[in-house]
Amino acid sequence: MDTTPDAITALIADLCGSDESLRTQASFALGVLGEPAVGPLTQLLESPTSEVRKRAAWVLGVIGAPALPSLLAMAEGPDRNLRIEAIRVLGVVGEARALNQLLVGLTDGDPRVAARSARAIGKVGDPRAYHPLVTALRHPSPDVRYEACRALVDLHVLDAVPVLREMAVADVTRTSWGAPVADAARRAADELESSAVSPDRDEHFARASAILRRQQLGPDER
Repeated sequence: MDTTPDAITALIADLCGSDESLRTQASFALGVLGEPAVGPLTQLLESPTSEVRKRAAWVLGVIGAPALPSLLAMAEGPDRNLRIEAIRVLGVVGEARALNQLLVGLTDGDPRVAARSARAIGKVGDPRAYHPLVTALRHPSPDVRYEACRALVDLHVLDAVPVLREMAVADVTRTSWGAPVADAARRAADELESSAVSPDRDEHFARASAILRRQQLGPDER
């Protein structure tokens, strides 16, 4: 496949065009190209058109690990809108190597960044994020608390159930789009309890619990 700059430029143009067939072909081709296409695709995350940003984000998610350095750099940048886009794609990529940057985003002063980070952390699914997410359940923004509830489900750590049950009773707020935070906490607790009885999840839960136990032990106890 042609990886010259002109060929990539042509594919980027097709990706941004109005022809659905060409957009689909361009998405596939750019995903196959991998690393050479990362630079132009990350530039598309600055597009004022949301559909273009979504297409670029999808392809970067397909490319995966080769896109990480560019995405991590963008997630640390000064432009909050670009940081949100980069964090969203990091969640799509789902690489554990992005976890530290996502945890930084979870503490961001902008609730939009923190909420998007919580959602991305859930997609990564690393149980090491359990304690930061539980802390995020006390975030002043209902949007962040809502996303933290959802993310805890993806971590499959049963210790979250009592905390979520308590939150389902105590939190009476709604998100910026009108969803009750208490409902998110209740559903998360229900899903965690339901998944716990599934035999094929036993190994996953055991592994998550072991990681958490190692985190809580001192270096000499591990």
